Amino acid sequence: MVVCRNINSNDPYLYLSGNRWRNLRTGVEGEIPDETAKKVFKINLELTHFLAENPLVEDLIRCLNLKIDK
Repeated sequence: MVVCRNINSNDPYLYLSGNRWRNLRTGVEGEIPDETAKKVFKINLELTHFLAENPLVEDLIRCLNLKIDK
């Protein structure tokens, strides 16, 4: 599991596999080309670790419409 921050919108995204990503705030899944992903996503190690230890936080992010603070 890897969680990244979209540098344009500050939305947290979960890397699924291949080119598949899921927006944790909206729940929308889709494919994002590698070139685009490299430009707009920054890995967030703290949130990755936190979600691995507390999987229900993903539901909290979606319910409260949370974004990542820089």
